[in-house]
Amino acid sequence: MSEEKLLEGTEERREKELSSIDRLFQDIRQYCTGAEFMKKLEFYSKFPYIGAYNAALVEEQRPGARFVLTARKWKKEYQRKIKLNSRPVMILLPFYPVEFLFDISDTEPIHTNPYYDDDQVIEDIIKDHMASCVQDIGEYFRNLEINLPKNGISYNHDYIVGSELRAETRVDSSEKLRIQVFKDLRIVHHNHFAISVDFKAKGAEELALLFHELAHLFCRHIAYSWWKVRSCTKEEKEFEAETVSYLVCRRLGINYNPMKYLAGYVDSDLEIPNISLDSIFRAVDQIELLAKGYVEISKSFLYKNDDTFKKIVDEERKRIRNERARAKSVQQSF
Repeated sequence: MSEEKLLEGTEERREKELSSIDRLFQDIRQYCTGAEFMKKLEFYSKFPYIGAYNAALVEEQRPGARFVLTARKWKKEYQRKIKLNSRPVMILLPFYPVEFLFDISDTEPIHTNPYYDDDQVIEDIIKDHMASCVQDIGEYFRNLEINLPKNGISYNHDYIVGSELRAETRVDSSEKLRIQVFKDLRIVHHNHFAISVDFKAKGAEELALLFHELAHLFCRHIAYSWWKVRSCTKEEKEFEAETVSYLVCRRLGINYNPMKYLAGYVDSDLEIPNISLDSIFRAVDQIELLAKGYVEISKSFLYKNDDTFKKIVDEERKRIRNERARAKSVQQSF
């Protein structure tokens, strides 16, 4: 085979391996300066009510967007209608092809009022929206306490990390986890990963460090049988993990900016490392899912990847279903 044909085949394979999102944003990944990239992260942080993928799609289509909703929500929640000839932005939805959103600048009040200052109302809506994004970090800790074990992750401050490290993730199966499978049922099962954060870190700082370590897992920086490990340099891994932590903190309204690995790129012309935005967005969405509410056991890493655990859960589900059927049968017999 000629060298030219070989190179063509390699390029074709490489193109197939690139995700659709990375192809869409490869100009950002390869040519964006640090200052430009930080501006994009700030934009992605403005829309915590849609996934990180979709926030990036909004930015690509409407860089100046401030607050986007569907026409139905604008009408129902804010009594606003879409202006004629307005151009919607398109986002992706699970189980549906697309959804169309309109920026607040594309709307106007349904009922006009000569004393109505529309610009001020727009600012008030945006301020109210941003205020509603700020949450009690205690709620995030409580959700993570329940959801991390479902993903085979133990979390504590017991592991002594190095003098330069404030957190660490390692492959570990030495601990027993009490995993909430159903509302009134917990199962004891071993962990697959252990995350430790410096015991001196509290509150927002602790969460940011935890998000950073979770990013290493969800970006597949750590080799494990559950996934194909990604080949990245240390700089690329840390840049991706810090970007994930930064985005999650900003999008969840956590008043802490993890910047150790991003600081050198702020307001600079440095080219950012060769990162995968696809991996970053996936990790952001997964971490937000763990932090924001209850995760069904069937959607957890542990259920999807640990066959022994899945078998136990399925047997318990069958047992509960049979008990309910028997109880219903007895009740009907009276």
